[in-house]
Amino acid sequence: MFPALVGALYVPVAIWLGMAVGLVVAYRRSTPPVVLRLAVAFLALWALLATTTAVWVLAHGGWPAVVALARSPDRLFQPGAWPLWVAGAVGSFTVFAGAFGLNQLVGRGFLRLLRTHPLPWPRGLLVPAVTTTLLAFPSPTPEAFSFALVRRGPGLRVHRHEYILLSSGLRERLATDEVEAAIAHELGHLRDLDGRYLTFLRTLARMMRWDPVIGYLTSCLTRREEFRADAEAARITGQPMALARALYKAAAFPVPVVAPLGVVTFLSGRGRRARSDTVDRIQRLVELAESGMFPEAPRGRR
Repeated sequence: MFPALVGALYVPVAIWLGMAVGLVVAYRRSTPPVVLRLAVAFLALWALLATTTAVWVLAHGGWPAVVALARSPDRLFQPGAWPLWVAGAVGSFTVFAGAFGLNQLVGRGFLRLLRTHPLPWPRGLLVPAVTTTLLAFPSPTPEAFSFALVRRGPGLRVHRHEYILLSSGLRERLATDEVEAAIAHELGHLRDLDGRYLTFLRTLARMMRWDPVIGYLTSCLTRREEFRADAEAARITGQPMALARALYKAAAFPVPVVAPLGVVTFLSGRGRRARSDTVDRIQRLVELAESGMFPEAPRGRR
């Protein structure tokens, strides 16, 4: 029998394994908010385990300690290891708090540095229930992205303010219905809580580049939620081909689009993988259009 303290140290591992199973099931069957909340909890516990392991290794001699721990992982769960778990908890909390703070700081920096100005809400789209501001910024690159900021209201209350930013290059290169489709795509991200959770996870992944688990999971979630946001945009506008045309025109721009820190963008990344993902998205939208679920409205004029 393990002492009570040793058994308590195993609790995070048991919960983490349970969340891993739940995340796999939810990834295939559940809605985006459930998946993203599970992913944050999963990565929080993973950060606790990884940080505690790193503290133990540093406290026991570096690389020789790695070999010793690989041979006997139960060393982490000995009665005298609880101070290391406290240090690991403090370290992982610091990383997560730093990622959240950096995410908020970057969002506020965009509003100041990109020289944004407000745009009227498109007539063809319903105004969201949550406070959402549509902004334009000068850039020849056809790009759009969205994020959410936490702001303090009267008293101690806080509220979420969502922003959708469109570049001048996107508005100039795309037809009216295609611009509306790009906005609807960003609304799909915001409705599925990507602006709250996925943006945070991407920031965390960039801060912890040495951790392959966080990077791989964030990459999978990003790809999944792009497909989800495309489907939501098709549902909102009823014109999947408008979004397909918008993606094609944006992808044809000669300069690769680089995503800002942590921000979920309409079309971001470079290299073969990014091009392959864009082709997959266009193919899925074409299949939606050909399914007969969305009778295509007349194309907008430039």
